[in-house]
Amino acid sequence: MDDFDKFIEDTVFPELNPLEEIRKNKLTTFWIGITVISVIAFIIIVISLNVFAIFFVLILSLISISFFYRSIFKSYDAEFSSKAIGNIVKFINKNLEYSRNSHITEAEYKSSKLFLTGYDGFSGRDLVYGKIDKTAIKFSYLYTYYEEEDEDSNGNKTTHTCTIFAGLFLIADFNKIFSGEVYVFPHGFRLFSPRKGTKKISLEDPNFNDLFDVYGSDPVVSMYVISTSLAARLLDFKKRFNSKANFSLINSTLCLAINDYKPFKVPVFTTVLNKDIYYNYLNQLKFATGIVDDLNLNTRIWTVS
Repeated sequence: MDDFDKFIEDTVFPELNPLEEIRKNKLTTFWIGITVISVIAFIIIVISLNVFAIFFVLILSLISISFFYRSIFKSYDAEFSSKAIGNIVKFINKNLEYSRNSHITEAEYKSSKLFLTGYDGFSGRDLVYGKIDKTAIKFSYLYTYYEEEDEDSNGNKTTHTCTIFAGLFLIADFNKIFSGEVYVFPHGFRLFSPRKGTKKISLEDPNFNDLFDVYGSDPVVSMYVISTSLAARLLDFKKRFNSKANFSLINSTLCLAINDYKPFKVPVFTTVLNKDIYYNYLNQLKFATGIVDDLNLNTRIWTVS
């Protein structure tokens, strides 16, 4: 990784040196603000000596700290992401672009048909998009959830947040032209045909069937799409990363959802001049962009380039 080491020293660090001073100054401001909020809260608690007032002050203090943190570090987060993560994306492939506050859209999420559960919350960040050789690709961190309300015997209601999906959501051109729908889920993830008009399909490889369940709108199309070669690559992908992955292939578009993927963390309480931070970014980005090669998407036999 000598090339990347040199890239960090020659490209990333020179742009981040001024930002390190900004980070330190903002952090000092943040700690001063925390001190002021804490002192005010303590004085109010001592004066009131009321349980409800104390609870209210503590909640208000936490909200104030959270708002204060976001307001101070918002511009720093954007500038760091652009200069650090954006440059690393270009280091991997000059045809890729990066946007910190963008993500896969709700329309794209829904059209994948991977998760049909209605959601109450939809958010994400760290969108990477562009073309890797012949394959158009976009991916981001995505988080969706729904809320459930429970009521006890006394009529007290409690709201719970239930995660539908949190992880990497990737969309790419598939390397075969076809019409129809094919879904690949971890074995046992679905106990019935998950989509109207599809049915479960067993492939020839028993090892594949032990790890994955395939559903398709047409058995012939499904066998064409999930070829012996692709099945072997999916098996290898599963064994190497041991990730819970869901695939949909609809009209020559591949959608992939993988749980083990986090949004990029921007260093706030530690120095930005630490190479380990950028190697972590690089590994995470290569995991996502490497899926194109892992699934051999650039091989365009019987397709239009």
